[in-house]
Amino acid sequence: MTILMLSSLFFLILGSLGLYFGSEFLIDGAKNLAKKLNVSDLVIGLTIVSIGTSFPELIVGLISAFQGYTDFVIGNVLGSNIANIGLAIGLPALFFKIDFDLKNSIAPFVYNLLACLMLYVFIQDNIINAKEAQGLLLVFFVYIIASFLRPNITSCNGELENENVYPIYKSLLKIITGSIILYYGSVLFVDNGAIPLVEQFRWSEKAVGMTVVAIGTSLPELFVTLMALSKKEVGISLGNIIGSNIFNILFVLATIALVTPIQTSDVTFELILGVGFLLSLMLFIYLNKGLNKITALILFAGYITFLYLQFNG
Repeated sequence: MTILMLSSLFFLILGSLGLYFGSEFLIDGAKNLAKKLNVSDLVIGLTIVSIGTSFPELIVGLISAFQGYTDFVIGNVLGSNIANIGLAIGLPALFFKIDFDLKNSIAPFVYNLLACLMLYVFIQDNIINAKEAQGLLLVFFVYIIASFLRPNITSCNGELENENVYPIYKSLLKIITGSIILYYGSVLFVDNGAIPLVEQFRWSEKAVGMTVVAIGTSLPELFVTLMALSKKEVGISLGNIIGSNIFNILFVLATIALVTPIQTSDVTFELILGVGFLLSLMLFIYLNKGLNKITALILFAGYITFLYLQFNG
């Protein structure tokens, strides 16, 4: 193992720690702010918390795009969306049973499928341009407005209601602090960690974005899901995952494409695979009124297989 590889691994770990702790600050501040504004817990998960946990994807994507690694961008987004379901919900569900009624909360899943369909259409020419980005953003804002107009699509009671609520200025301070930590964590992760691996081992940008970077930027979703499930906040956990996947496609990709067109390689298979993970999650929840250890193991094993195929397929 060369010094360069050891150095890259060190910065990957250090950057991941920055992403985690930055997200913790941002999420805590955003969640408290939502409570002060009397927003329901599922909406917190679908919007504010999921946006907070997806900030790493946005920052990593912008940095990568500015440096010309545009395949990193699409790879990170699709890889993160797969990791969110296979890893960030599949792994915690092995330890915590998830009870959830899909019939009363189908709308967010439909928006996720719609986002995937739009992305599939837009990448047929291997580029996402500014006009297409505007279409993605339009649907994103419709989704946000619709989420707040339907605040009671499900009820998720847990410890969240019993937590202390602190003043709004403290929420804003935590959000700003978290964003700064996220930025520097992302710089360490991409500039000093992931990119040297690409150059050293000649791995494809897409493969690294789909795996190493995607796992790093999905750590906030994983830890938030674990924390939420430990407090029996199922709405927060699932809302965070689905909301993050929607945000990644409709906002992260759109924002970057407005700054610079996103050139993509053929990611049709990975996009369809991501839809397969989403449909599997929906089916498991519908049939079992949630997720149990068996269905969680299927999702997690599917993700491990996906990682293997990225480098050995």
